[in-house]
Amino acid sequence: MNHPFSILSLVFTIIICSTATAQYKHQAGVRLGSADQIVSTGFTYRYHFNNNHAIEGIVNTKDFVSLAVLYEMFKPIKAVENLNWYYGGGAFVGLKGIEILGITGIAGLDYQFKEVPINLSIDWKPELTLIESVRFRASTVAVSVRFSFNKK
Repeated sequence: MNHPFSILSLVFTIIICSTATAQYKHQAGVRLGSADQIVSTGFTYRYHFNNNHAIEGIVNTKDFVSLAVLYEMFKPIKAVENLNWYYGGGAFVGLKGIEILGITGIAGLDYQFKEVPINLSIDWKPELTLIESVRFRASTVAVSVRFSFNKK
């Protein structure tokens, strides 16, 4: 690497790679949600396939055990760096003495801090229970705080 061009190429490659890895692949944390839902307050884990697509698992720990799995799509809000809106859907199961099964959607805002590996989101996650009884829960709002790790 005696040539200035080689050093310049190396610096340029490092800058490009560090910019490309600004997003995190894994996020894990806690979720605080509405009282009247099957999957509300508990733990959340999100795996990002890329900047626009992720899968999230939510384990409910309030009152009884339940699990939701959602596929989510992210769209940047250009006015604020690292702020995205997202939407998606999935299914949930619960064990509350009897089995519960349903479908759920999600829409919200997601912010990834740049200087610290912390992610915040607020979302609306309506639920439609299909097994146990048919019931729609529309007033489902939650805040999640996640630790972000393993940059892409």
